[in-house]
Amino acid sequence: MRIRKNQGRVVHAPLSFIFQIVEMGGSLLQKYDASSLSFIPNRTLTPFVLKPQLIISDPDGTIATSDYVAQMVNVTWTLTLVSGGICSVLPAASESEHNYTVDAVTKRLTLYRNTQPQEVVKIAFHGEYIDPRRNEVFKFDWEKDCVTETQTDLNITLDAGKWRGKVRLVPMRHWGQFGIPVQLRNGPDDIPDERASYQWQWWNTETRAFSEDFSEQPWLVSGEQTKEIIVDQDYIQDVTLRVKAVAYGNANTAKYFVTRLKRWYGQFDYDIEFLRGKYIFHDTTTVVLNAWVANAKGIISNPCRFFDMELFFASGNGEFESVGYGEEAVINKGGLQSGQPQAGILCRELSAYRALCDDSGKPVTMDNGTVIFIQIPTKSREV
Repeated sequence: MRIRKNQGRVVHAPLSFIFQIVEMGGSLLQKYDASSLSFIPNRTLTPFVLKPQLIISDPDGTIATSDYVAQMVNVTWTLTLVSGGICSVLPAASESEHNYTVDAVTKRLTLYRNTQPQEVVKIAFHGEYIDPRRNEVFKFDWEKDCVTETQTDLNITLDAGKWRGKVRLVPMRHWGQFGIPVQLRNGPDDIPDERASYQWQWWNTETRAFSEDFSEQPWLVSGEQTKEIIVDQDYIQDVTLRVKAVAYGNANTAKYFVTRLKRWYGQFDYDIEFLRGKYIFHDTTTVVLNAWVANAKGIISNPCRFFDMELFFASGNGEFESVGYGEEAVINKGGLQSGQPQAGILCRELSAYRALCDDSGKPVTMDNGTVIFIQIPTKSREV
């Protein structure tokens, strides 16, 4: 008789990993004394060491609990120098200086190079470990920045010019798209753009917190991560903006600036006049009404761009009926009754452009996916 055979499998429990980079002989942050032109600590004298550790635990006990960093493969340390807005890979050594070394066994990085105040050195580690039981590859990555903080001669301020506080955006003074610039300064000197970062935020009234998500803010044009944000007046009803500005190497001296942009009409007056038909005779066939809106500077041209103007007419019984929207309305003979004709106007401020939404609150779009924007009166219609 033949022996019938079958085959089983060995099931291994997943390994448990603890991966970390241990800092020895200093820290990622250096200090620079501008008065003595010295680094603290000076890495040419006291090198900075980054030592990786990979502690592995095996629930089955097949692999002993220990540090297995020496068994890691494809280990790479990458140092990227960012200076003057230019990024370049920092070599281990050059003709002028010895930058760093990497131990082939312990995988530790020894850094000898001082980071200048105007520089950022981005350090990245990548390594892999192959589980000998299951031939499974595990990848480990780590990334941090080396920066230097200037200790002396600091007087950092944030200049926001005329934009501080509340800014009234009068629709009739059309600005279109405009910028709000700010500038970090150290004393009287501007801090170069490559030595500073700017992050704009807007106040979310629903969450009652500042947000950096501008994805659904139609008033934003560009620049939310620069020192000048560009916005569009036509889409701003009431927006509060804040910018956080940080000079590299001086993270503890972050500066903030807040401004509020609000659509504002100011004082205005409006009325309606009879261009024709104020006195109705037997041969009167039409009444022509004309409405106007004025502010301190005079009659506003093309007021329908800024106001919802509804015109009314009443004759005979004195009950007003809406006869149209705009600056002019014509009432034909059929609408003329006996008695004294009267005209009226309801003038309401128009809002900034806002997305047209359905009953669920979802923006309505055209066939090509473009969101439809509308203007609506800011006050309810009088009855």
